[in-house]
Amino acid sequence: MRRIGIIGGGQLGRMAIEEARKYVAHIEVLSPDYPSPASDLADVTHVGELDDYELTLEFAREVDVVSYEIESVNADALCELERQGKAVLPAAGILAVIRDKFDQKRALEAAGVPVVRYAALPSDDGSLGPPSAASLEQAAVRLGGFPIVQKARLGGYDGHGVAVLGAAGDPALLVCPSYAEEKVDFEKELAVVVACAPDAQAAVYPCVEMVFDPAANLCDSVLAPARIGEAHRAEAQRIALRSVEAICAASERSGSPVSGSAGVFGVEMFLTKGGEILVNEIAPRPHNSGHFSIEACASSQFDQFVRILLGLPLGSPELLRPAMMVNLLGEEGASGESEYQGLEKALAVPGVSLHLYGKREVRSFRKMGHLTALGATVDEAIERAETARSAIKIVGNDR
Repeated sequence: MRRIGIIGGGQLGRMAIEEARKYVAHIEVLSPDYPSPASDLADVTHVGELDDYELTLEFAREVDVVSYEIESVNADALCELERQGKAVLPAAGILAVIRDKFDQKRALEAAGVPVVRYAALPSDDGSLGPPSAASLEQAAVRLGGFPIVQKARLGGYDGHGVAVLGAAGDPALLVCPSYAEEKVDFEKELAVVVACAPDAQAAVYPCVEMVFDPAANLCDSVLAPARIGEAHRAEAQRIALRSVEAICAASERSGSPVSGSAGVFGVEMFLTKGGEILVNEIAPRPHNSGHFSIEACASSQFDQFVRILLGLPLGSPELLRPAMMVNLLGEEGASGESEYQGLEKALAVPGVSLHLYGKREVRSFRKMGHLTALGATVDEAIERAETARSAIKIVGNDR
């Protein structure tokens, strides 16, 4: 029985463990909190900070292979584990390239991958500190003028670490190491999940369409397949695979102790109004845009993740039916112990499956679960998902 260690206690780990129960595996998690979505289902839970170097090394001694479900882990500790001969998937070098979004962007651009135009934002002394007013003005000139999008180089997640700036003195300015991007005039936001096995076999999922909630500043729903032409779908899949290959090549050039591309990657893209596909960001883990695959594909992104960790062949990413995935968020102003309303009505809708993450506390716009609706057509999937969504409210007992 292979012993798998997952760093992170969130919903991605939880859904991976749910899939792992189909196989023979022992799962341990390192979680900053207990209870947590993943620790509820793990065989063993270690409680501690995810970026603790010594704790990461200690955690890894108990398992055969180490992975992570969030980028805010200690990459140096993962490199040391690889030097000691421990399997880390995806490789520590891949995480090191991806986690700094500015370095990620440079690696993609150097490989010829089409990316959103970007510019550095150095501080007054030229360091990686908060950006200077002069650097903001210079970036805006380079990117075609304000507004520009400021992104934190490290730690951005679920809409955090992103600000749209209308001027150098905009109060929304992020006071952290960051860089700037052009504010893209896009037609749709797209995503493709890519699963790569250690033997270089790859499974590329259908291109999906993401809709973002401007109030919550995170992904609201995902539609599979994306409502775009077949040529654009194929191009998005090609660019996604090329992006993953570029990141892995950059990792190998960086002197990482281990080479290879094994892992599951979420590649976010824009389809511009001019018809161009540009890569936005890459995540080295199962991705919110791939949750639909649990019900809608022959092998889900989480099944692929577990297969890779267990050394099993990849499954098929074939889309079996059109689907719409909807994130279930805490109601605005909600707090306290989680209370779920309307689940019976939602589950009465044909083709609807529900996933609750087991989070004990609810907050405004916190991801508490998701639902997926299947349909014979895209329109039927949308209708079913919206009907089910309208029935559910997630509130707290601190009214």
